[in-house]
Amino acid sequence: MLIDIHSSLISQDEQQNTWSDDIIKALEMLALAQKEGKHAVISNRPTLDKIRKCPHLSLSDRDVYNKAFNNFTKFQSYRSTVTKYIEVNNQYKTQRICSDSGKTVIKVPPKFFNDSEIVQKTILLCENTNDAVLYEKIAKVYLIWNNIKIQLACEHRGGGGSTIATEYSKIQQNQNRFCLCLVDSDKFAPNGSLGDTAKLIENQANSNKINAGLIILDVREIENLIPISILADLPELSQSQERQAALKVLKEIENNDLRLFLDIKKGVVLQNIISKSDANVCKFWENILHNESNILGRINIHCLSDWVCHSSSQCTCKVSLGFGKNILDNTISWLEKKSLHEVAKMVEPSLRSEPSLRSQWENLGQEITNWCFAQKPIRA
Repeated sequence: MLIDIHSSLISQDEQQNTWSDDIIKALEMLALAQKEGKHAVISNRPTLDKIRKCPHLSLSDRDVYNKAFNNFTKFQSYRSTVTKYIEVNNQYKTQRICSDSGKTVIKVPPKFFNDSEIVQKTILLCENTNDAVLYEKIAKVYLIWNNIKIQLACEHRGGGGSTIATEYSKIQQNQNRFCLCLVDSDKFAPNGSLGDTAKLIENQANSNKINAGLIILDVREIENLIPISILADLPELSQSQERQAALKVLKEIENNDLRLFLDIKKGVVLQNIISKSDANVCKFWENILHNESNILGRINIHCLSDWVCHSSSQCTCKVSLGFGKNILDNTISWLEKKSLHEVAKMVEPSLRSEPSLRSQWENLGQEITNWCFAQKPIRA
């Protein structure tokens, strides 16, 4: 994260030999975070000047603050790239979340940084580690789009079902690591109800614990964030008639919102929707399906008009087709072979027929940048 040392830590009329142990320890830990490239530390020039001359800090720690002093203008510009950051402030005895010029400022006392564990890389907690890989790629593409020249530092951690909720709750309670948790919404519509995993973690999340943040996707699942252009470029597509058919169907869907709530892995049959008791889901799909001529050709019009499944066995009204459970794994493998600049171009397609996922990638990229903001490690 971006961590700002407030001037209250070292008032200008205070002698260095009276700085508290909490302040010295915090300065040591923040120097370590900067030195190892796990977070980014800034302050104003007078404060940095005094810190870099502090005899209670080691030579290597003072060198870190000396570099920050010499790069003051560059480091100060970092503040404009985030919407959330940490402020170490000696005027507060407890943690507090404030708003300043449209930014969320998490104000903490020096004792918050009393152990090296808190300055380790931010944990990117997801339902599996491949999710974290894609999210980090999304954030790096966001940095390219916005010409932000910083590093991201994060530790990928995965869990599923109740496991991720338990892990997130534990991290919040311990308050010894920064963490950003991202989970699928499993919603069938924009205003639909959340899936079980998202509900569980939302219920266990404690907004008063400032060391961790939670993002529940606005779309159904992480696979809905994969652009059609990337799906079409996967090597596995040419090896599978099922995937070729699924891609054709996906391209034919005209409503952009509908694409965001399809089940990309399994596909969707009409019974999946009709069986939902959530009125918001039914209304969303019913309104859209009547205007999707290509979908109407694959479903029983009586099922749609009656909003009842008339199939005596398995539903055959195919709204969309599935790409298979390995589609995310295949995408990650594809991403590892592509430059970030190539990916950035593919997410913003030139064809009007293909919807852009840029807004979703921008929103996620900004939040991941907030939590995983870092600078290059300082080499001795």
